[in-house]
Amino acid sequence: MMGDEAALFLFVTGAARCVQAPELIRALVAQGFTVYSVLTPNVAQVTAPAPLMAVPGNHWIHAYQQTPLERYPFGTLLVAPCTFNTFNKIALGLADNLATAMIADGLGAGQRVIIAPSMNRGLWAHPQTVASLARLQSWNCEIVSPTVTADKVTMAPVAEVVAAVVGGR
Repeated sequence: MMGDEAALFLFVTGAARCVQAPELIRALVAQGFTVYSVLTPNVAQVTAPAPLMAVPGNHWIHAYQQTPLERYPFGTLLVAPCTFNTFNKIALGLADNLATAMIADGLGAGQRVIIAPSMNRGLWAHPQTVASLARLQSWNCEIVSPTVTADKVTMAPVAEVVAAVVGGR
């Protein structure tokens, strides 16, 4: 394993853009990151989880006792794509699954947290999302501006997400 500074924890949520996880992982590995991926339970409602994680260089974490969790938190945390549900859980300090528990732990430990939202327009405009965005930014979470169209707010293109991660190294 590379040094902790090259560690990146990718938290993938059940947004439609979760199917881009392999592309995102490949791009992060190409930038020299050691990638540890954690999926929220809702990913399985969008697509089969295992093929998303079958990327060379990816370390899929799917249980609390897996290495390197015995020494977590460390590294950069990236939530991409981030659904309405997970976005607001992070801002409210809720930790009801492996991914949100790890994010809460990392945030509390002062790790770098980058979030790439992906949800529909109504949820993006929801008063709780607006409040959560302000709270997360006040906690120094970095928000990768989503792509906004007439009906959707989707995760920024993979290249933009990777540039945000690399830019803060």
